[in-house]
Amino acid sequence: MSALSKVPGVDRSWPALRPVVADLAIAASVCAGGLTHEVVDAGDVGASLDAVDFVTCAGAAALILLRRRAPLTVLVVAVIAAVWSLIPDDGPGVLRVAAIIVLYTVASTSGRRTAWTAGAVTAAALYVTAAITSPGPWYDGENLELIAWAGVATAAGDAVRSRRAYTLARQERATALRDRAERAEHALEEEARRRVIEERMRIARELHDVMAHHIAVINVQAGVAAHLLRDNPTGAQEALTHVRRGAASVLDELSSILSVIRRPDEAASTTDPLPTLDDLRRLIADFAKVGLEIEWHTAGAPRPVAPTIGLAAYRIIQESLTNAHRYGRHQRATLRLTYERDALRIEILNDIDTDRPTGTRRGHGTVGMRERAAAVGGTIEIGPTADGQFRVHATLRTEQAEP
Repeated sequence: MSALSKVPGVDRSWPALRPVVADLAIAASVCAGGLTHEVVDAGDVGASLDAVDFVTCAGAAALILLRRRAPLTVLVVAVIAAVWSLIPDDGPGVLRVAAIIVLYTVASTSGRRTAWTAGAVTAAALYVTAAITSPGPWYDGENLELIAWAGVATAAGDAVRSRRAYTLARQERATALRDRAERAEHALEEEARRRVIEERMRIARELHDVMAHHIAVINVQAGVAAHLLRDNPTGAQEALTHVRRGAASVLDELSSILSVIRRPDEAASTTDPLPTLDDLRRLIADFAKVGLEIEWHTAGAPRPVAPTIGLAAYRIIQESLTNAHRYGRHQRATLRLTYERDALRIEILNDIDTDRPTGTRRGHGTVGMRERAAAVGGTIEIGPTADGQFRVHATLRTEQAEP
């Protein structure tokens, strides 16, 4: 047994061996019953077991053991053998039993039409042979018994096949439902994860856009105050006033953002005012107070745009002017707004400070501007120009806001 277990390619688990064990048990039972019947019958007539009895038992066992490999082929052989066993009046009945068992296998593994056709042919072949060869009348009980056994075997096999198909269908349906539920759960988890990431990025953009301008003002004015503190106290005091005003604005806007984040209901946050293009004058005035000179041009007929477009435009302008104030050379910037039929174009230009190392303009603000433009279906170009200026050019589509 240990040597056989080492042979590759052979499954010796119990589910695989169970049909083989069952066939061996059935074949042994049929052979034992057939030989016992022959011994009892031989005792009545004074005969004994002979080689034919053992050969027919071996043939019946072979048919039973091979029935799962080729059911229809084995059934044809079994019916021929059963018909042969009916020709002598006292022929061995073990072959007829084997034919009925093989018929059950055909009915349990084939379609309903094939099963009942095989059952009818088997019953007809056995009954006609028995009616011709038996000394009794054609309606003898032993002859009709062959038809009954064939019908029982066919019905039992068909019932087993139907039950097996029903069970398999239920298992497949349960598996499909489980897979569907797992996919739905995975999709929900992915959607929740995506929303969390989007919300985190939105909060990060808002915090950066809101704080960057005021922190830049505080940084610049604090440096101005430190420079003027000894020689020009009045100028230093004015710079510190800007620092104090910027710090107060940071605290107010930070408190507003945190209050919105802490609210459990998302609808309540929609009541908080968001900046739009109407607030540009106040924004430019704030930059003017800290020394950034802005040349503002508007082309086309100004018109209302969708709130999302207006917020994106405001934040892009705010970040661009903040960078111009922090990194520009002459504290001057040019802002151009162009209202076209289906788009709003924004262009901000400022001189590049050549004393600063390259790459200092790259940071979260640039990433935020690109994300805001992409979020509303727009495009943006950020980078230096050939004439020594830094240019931000955004195109935001506005056709969905048209009346």
